[in-house]
Amino acid sequence: MFSLTYDLWKEIIEDIAQAHDSLFAAMHQAAEELQLSAALIDDLKKKRELTIANDPWELQLAIEFIDDKINGFTIFLVAKEPLEVLEEIKANIASDQGFSLEDIEGFELEHGLDMQEEIFVEIEESYGVTAEIRENVIIYELVVFDSQDIDNSLSGNLAQDEDLVN
Repeated sequence: MFSLTYDLWKEIIEDIAQAHDSLFAAMHQAAEELQLSAALIDDLKKKRELTIANDPWELQLAIEFIDDKINGFTIFLVAKEPLEVLEEIKANIASDQGFSLEDIEGFELEHGLDMQEEIFVEIEESYGVTAEIRENVIIYELVVFDSQDIDNSLSGNLAQDEDLVN
């Protein structure tokens, strides 16, 4: 048996993120097909969450209000996964590489690494989906609308207009 290296550790992380590929593809497809209407946004503002799909994954829309001058908000597409599912995926992929979770934990302690954090970074960089743990559930979020993008765009246009005048 060979020992765990940083490159193998990173490969395990990439494999764990890729194990969620079908979920993230479904999230992106649902986001592309989503028709944000004034009625849907009003309903979401009242209820805070709306389920938009149940099969094969439950996908929800969620809204987060931003304390700004335009009463802004961000709309997320949300999927949830029990933490134990991710732990099982980690164990299976580590085992496929010839390592136990204890081997990985020892390697991380020795080198000051955190696989959980690195998995979430890999997911965000590869799929544009953020992940966080809340009460033994992993919450995956994909931004589908952010009013700050509009606000920033308007600010940028005003700056350009001022440049043209000067």
